[in-house]
Amino acid sequence: MRYTILLLSVSLLPGQQAGFDISALDKSANPCENFYQFACGGWMKANPIPSDQPVWGRFSELQERNRDVLHEILEKAAANPSPGSHERKIGDYYASCMDEPTINQKGLVPLKPEFDRIAALESKSALTAHVAQLHNLGVRALFRFDSGQDFKDSTQVIAEADQGGLGLPDRDYYFKDDPKSVETRKLYLAHVQKMFELLGSTPEKAAAQARAVMEIETSLAKGSLDRVSRRDPSKLYHRLSFQELTALAPSFPWSQYFRAAGAPPVSRRSGNPSTAPNGTSRPPLSMPTTTPR
Repeated sequence: MRYTILLLSVSLLPGQQAGFDISALDKSANPCENFYQFACGGWMKANPIPSDQPVWGRFSELQERNRDVLHEILEKAAANPSPGSHERKIGDYYASCMDEPTINQKGLVPLKPEFDRIAALESKSALTAHVAQLHNLGVRALFRFDSGQDFKDSTQVIAEADQGGLGLPDRDYYFKDDPKSVETRKLYLAHVQKMFELLGSTPEKAAAQARAVMEIETSLAKGSLDRVSRRDPSKLYHRLSFQELTALAPSFPWSQYFRAAGAPPVSRRSGNPSTAPNGTSRPPLSMPTTTPR
């Protein structure tokens, strides 16, 4: 796949001067017949897609350059000799992430507390608090919950509940029956099984666990909007009160979830965080049209 946004070929790479790059044009192409080839053909010929990249364009170059700059900053921070400084803290964090021998030596130990909490779950009601815990850790289990700008009122930031929980890029990956999609699901299933094997499961048990994951994700995908639908803001914005949310999905204990997630009370009138008079009001919510129940 190729993407090139025509921005007068502005160059921001080291050693290149910003401005219009005439060599990006393909003057052999007729702009009246194929303007894209005329405008970008020269650049595409000189910049084939790298073997490790699915797409490539001028912004890909910019992204790679940005990573190089950030890498240099982090390497310098890791070598900073000033204990307690912000630079040293950043450097220590980076160095700990790059310390693969120590990471491999510790293995699953850092994850054991989470696995223990999962193993201790004894009922569906206990699952609610753990989903909130995972969300607080940044794991979008089952669905996504965070805050965002109200689409129709720029003065308000409201809570947002949205679809989530899929390991594949979007819902269509779970249902398309073309050969490539079928193969992708097969490879994904094998990947999930391998992860369970690395966690200590036997191949047989890991295969069953992987099938369970795939079944759960497929069920979530059935209740998810496809990528095209999500381009329509009207299908994403559905502001609800807490009572309306409860009526929409009564089988999920939302009060328990909000408490466990640490969601602050919000005034419905202003949308600004405040303490409700009775201590029971909850954030107004924006939800997608299709909501798993």
